[in-house]
Amino acid sequence: MKVYISADIEGIGGVVDRSQLSHEGYDYNRARKLMTGEVNAAIKGAISGGANEVLVNDSHGPMTNLLIEELHEDARLITGSQKHLGMMQGIDNTFEAVVLVGYHARHNTAGVLSHSYHGGVINKICLNGRAVGELEFNSYIAGYYNVPVVLVSGDDMMAEQAKALNSEIETVIVKNAVSRYTANCLHPNKIHKLIEKRLKQVLKEGPKTVDSCKLEGPVELEVTFTNSGMAENALLMPGSEMVSPNVVKYLAKDVIDAFKVFLILTTLGAK
Repeated sequence: MKVYISADIEGIGGVVDRSQLSHEGYDYNRARKLMTGEVNAAIKGAISGGANEVLVNDSHGPMTNLLIEELHEDARLITGSQKHLGMMQGIDNTFEAVVLVGYHARHNTAGVLSHSYHGGVINKICLNGRAVGELEFNSYIAGYYNVPVVLVSGDDMMAEQAKALNSEIETVIVKNAVSRYTANCLHPNKIHKLIEKRLKQVLKEGPKTVDSCKLEGPVELEVTFTNSGMAENALLMPGSEMVSPNVVKYLAKDVIDAFKVFLILTTLGAK
């Protein structure tokens, strides 16, 4: 069995502040260690659950956060930020299960450090009229390849959004949101035990019992930018259409096409 792990940092236990999110922050290296610890717990759970191959994709910011020298030696790591599938780079139909570690709630919803991909540029993302964040978009990318997301870890607000997407997804709540920059957190050792135990159980029961998240056929992508200037820049993407001063729409052939166009729109909008 092949298991795919996508790891973000904002949903990691103990991570609550911007100083923990990038190399400019004084507390970043500590957050990297916490992130690596939770990913290792997921790797152990995957192997205990029957996985003979585990691929980890570092999915936060520059995507060079995980400490490979401290990572479980039986996993492979995709690191670096030039990725056409972003947080889901490396996923294909040979995998049987996807695990999302350290994920967070989408932008403008209650949750610790909530945002959607690029918080300074993206205000809202809709697929076929439904608001999505990284959790949902990446789950649909996995579903394109018929691979179910079987477990997600993060705060309680993220867990609610995961269950709203697919009630069959197992969630591990590592912290409860008090405010955007405050959380009531479990100890890392307890988090590791929970992730390892629950992922092992899910895989032993059989990942095929969890439905993959799918968007069939053409996908309408609608991106709301922080301001109108960003939306105007995004219109350089052929086929895009402005539907209001800061909202751009694009009709994609499928969810993979929608994601790649989203990356282009975000890059243009950020200029």
